[in-house]
Amino acid sequence: MSAATARAATSVADTATSRARGRGRTFASVELSEDLDAAREAWAEIEAASLSSPYQSHAFAREWSQTLGASQGVTPMIVIAHDEAGVVVALLPLGRFRRGPLRLAAFLGDRWANFHMGLFRAGQEWTRGDIEALLDEAARKATPRIDAFVFISQPSEWRGAANPLAWLDRQPSPSFAFLSRLPESYTLWLDSHFSKASQKKLRKKAKKLEAFGPVTHARASGPAEARMLLDTLLAQKRERMRALGLDNAFEEPATIDFLSRISVSGTPALELHALLAGEKIVAVFGGFADRHRLYGLILSFDPDPAVAVCSPGELLVMDVVRHAINRGLSVFDLGVGEARYKSECCETTEALFDSAYAATFAGRIGAAAFLLSRRLKHRVKRSPRLRELARRLKRRFP
Repeated sequence: MSAATARAATSVADTATSRARGRGRTFASVELSEDLDAAREAWAEIEAASLSSPYQSHAFAREWSQTLGASQGVTPMIVIAHDEAGVVVALLPLGRFRRGPLRLAAFLGDRWANFHMGLFRAGQEWTRGDIEALLDEAARKATPRIDAFVFISQPSEWRGAANPLAWLDRQPSPSFAFLSRLPESYTLWLDSHFSKASQKKLRKKAKKLEAFGPVTHARASGPAEARMLLDTLLAQKRERMRALGLDNAFEEPATIDFLSRISVSGTPALELHALLAGEKIVAVFGGFADRHRLYGLILSFDPDPAVAVCSPGELLVMDVVRHAINRGLSVFDLGVGEARYKSECCETTEALFDSAYAATFAGRIGAAAFLLSRRLKHRVKRSPRLRELARRLKRRFP
């Protein structure tokens, strides 16, 4: 552990209190909670006063923690910071877990949360010292103590506000996110993303799908419809993974339970959209929405060659965009990870960063190993040769 880290770990409470008294815009105390229900009140308070995404909601954290998180041995570790008046000024929805001898903490949600970040009260300024002090105090209070915090897929800013965690030493995430700013009309969006020739090809594909029946877009309006679309999505993913020779995470009970909770129970509500050709569901899209943005999370399509050649997934995405514009949303994203259809439908890439913060000497080794593995993944994704080698190895050693 560095001398600076040791000093922060031993004097963080006095430092935080003096900052709070000096300028009234940082934390005075920190508490940890492993009980999501116990943290609900503080969570609601900070959600109403911060800028965040549905991936930072209490409901999303609860559903993921009770299903996928539990199956992976992740225990919730919610970090709640208060000012001297007891007002919640920050909340980090973290989970703790072990990797060998190391005790690590990361944001809840793993790869199912496209954007990882904390909830910070809007309008307050956080310095690097504030963030390091907050993490040091959280690590010290955890039982057993946390060695390192490992954070992935973080935006540098969110809706115009800087991300306080960007103060930490960071590096580019292996992948970025794809998003589109939505204009007032679908026609404007379509013309800005697809040439006349491309639009003609898409119309031909939609026409070809009509061999199965009229092509329509539908959104699940209740639990029964959501269950039907989810079952179809899982079946389509199962066939797709089998065809690629890859392990199918969508067959795992924890994954199915998680998706069922967030789509069928509606807490939070995962919107499910479908493209139908007659009565045949040829593609399914799932995403979250708030007042400003639609967050794409999952997309599947019927792998039948007669259907797949018509690009049903892309056709559905276009219908979902039309639906979002008609609802008055201003941003649409297709999440993290590169794909051709994402580049075509989204004109903007959103850079994300990874960071790690060590709270113990052992944690420094773990943090360095984590960042190295993420750099290697970043390199593989940007090299066609390495990407193909990784794909072959994954198929051979799933």
